[in-house]
Amino acid sequence: MKRFFISLLAFWSGLLAAADQNATQAKLHTVKAAPFRIELNLKGVLTPARFSEMKIRPEIWADLTVARDAMAHGSQVTEGDLLVSLKKEKIEQQLMDWELSLEGTALDLAIAQAEYSVATNNAALDQQAAAETLARLEVDVKRYLAKTRELNTRSAMYSQKSAENSLAYAQEELKQLKKMYEADDITEETEEIIVKRAQHSVDRALHFLNRQRHSTETSLEHTLPREEADKQAALTRQRLATDLAQATLEEKLAKLKVELDKKVRAQKLAKTNIAKLRSDLALLTVRSPIAGVLYHGAFVEGVWGGRKSVQTKLRKDGKLTAGETFMTVVAAGELRATATLGEADLRKVAPSQKGWAIPTADPAARVAVTVESVSRIPTAPGQYTVVFKVAVADQSYLHPGMTCAIQLRVLDKPKAVTIPSKALRAAPQGGTMVWVKTQTGHLEREVTPGNSHAGKTEITEGLNEGDEVLLP
Repeated sequence: MKRFFISLLAFWSGLLAAADQNATQAKLHTVKAAPFRIELNLKGVLTPARFSEMKIRPEIWADLTVARDAMAHGSQVTEGDLLVSLKKEKIEQQLMDWELSLEGTALDLAIAQAEYSVATNNAALDQQAAAETLARLEVDVKRYLAKTRELNTRSAMYSQKSAENSLAYAQEELKQLKKMYEADDITEETEEIIVKRAQHSVDRALHFLNRQRHSTETSLEHTLPREEADKQAALTRQRLATDLAQATLEEKLAKLKVELDKKVRAQKLAKTNIAKLRSDLALLTVRSPIAGVLYHGAFVEGVWGGRKSVQTKLRKDGKLTAGETFMTVVAAGELRATATLGEADLRKVAPSQKGWAIPTADPAARVAVTVESVSRIPTAPGQYTVVFKVAVADQSYLHPGMTCAIQLRVLDKPKAVTIPSKALRAAPQGGTMVWVKTQTGHLEREVTPGNSHAGKTEITEGLNEGDEVLLP
C-alpha cells in the first residue's frame, strides 16, 4: 500500500510540473478594469400593434366565390366599409329550399304526433277489446261443448227421424187409400187422381228422407266436427292474439315513440342547419371591423407574409379557402417591431431594455424601441422572437412590413473586470476555473463569470486588477 501512494504522489508531481512548464510557455493576460459594453445588432420587421384578420369560417357552406374585385391593397378604410363581397345566389336558393323543406317536416311532425297520441289511446282499447273478445269466445266455446254440440247432433238425428216418419205416414196413407178405393164405388178417374197424389207424397217423402240422411251423415261426420274444430282454433288464435297484444303493447308504443323522436330530431337538425346557413350567408359580406389600412394577406407572428398567395383569389370569380386569412386591416398609429434572437444571446435580453431602430427607408433616422417580450420557447431551431414597442413619434411614413436594424445595448458598465473567454475552463467537480500566475509558478483558481460577449467574459468574483491569467 505504501508503494502505491508513493507512485501516485510521483504521478501528480509530474503532472503539476508539466502544467507549470506549459504555463511558462503560454501567453499571459493581465487583468484590469475597463468599460464593458454589450450591444446586439438585430434585423427587425415593423409589425402592427393592433390589427384585425379577415377570414371566413362557414359552418356549412363551402362555395366562397368572389362576386367582384375586392378593395385594393393599401386602401384606407373606416369601420363598416365593404372589403369584399362573395356570391350569394346559390346559398340563398339553398336557404329557400331548406326553409320550404322545414315546413314540410313540421307538417310531418305534427301528423306523427297526432298519430302517436291516437295510437297510444287506441293501444289500451285494442288490448281491452282483445281480452273481451277472448272472454266471450271462451264462454261461447264452453257453451257449445256443454250444450250446443249435443243439441246440434240431436237436431240432425231428429231431422232424419222426422223425414223417416213423414215417409212412413205417406206410405201408410197411400196404403189406406188403396184399401178404401177398392171397397167403395168412386169412379176410377177420381180414384186414380187421389192415388197419384198420395203416391207423389210418398215419393217426395222418400226423396226428402234421402236428402235428410245425406245431410245428417254430413253434419255428424263433417259439419259438426269441423264446427267444433273451428271454434277451438278460433279460441286458440284469439288467445295468441290477446297474448301478443299484451306482450307487444309497450314495444309497439316504444317503436312509435322512436319514429316520433326521429322526426323531432330531424326537425331540430333542420332548424339548426338553417340557422347555420343564415349565419354563413351573413359571412359572405365582409366589412372592416376597425378603421385602418387594408393589407392583402396575413401577418404571421406579426410579420406580413405578402399578398402573392391571395392576389388572384381576391379578384372576381376567385375562390377563397375557409379559415384562410385573406386580408388584414391594420390600425394606424401604434407599431411593434419583431426580431430574431440567437440562443447564445437569449439570457442577455429582458423586457424594458431600450434601444434604437434604424428604418431601412431612412438610415439617418433613429426610432426609440423598448423590449416588450421575449419568447420562452424557440420559434425556430436555436432562434427566439423578441417583440419591441416602437415610439413612432413623427415618422408617419413607417408602416407594418417595413424592415429596420435594431441596436440594443444590454450591458454598459464603465468599469468591469474582463478576461478572454478562452481562459475559462470547467472543473470536473463543477465551477469555472482559470490558471493564475504566482511568484512560485501558476495556481488554479475558481472564478464567478458574468456576461460574455465578443470573446470577453466579465469576472464578478475571483480575480483582481493586476492578476495575470494564463491563455491557452
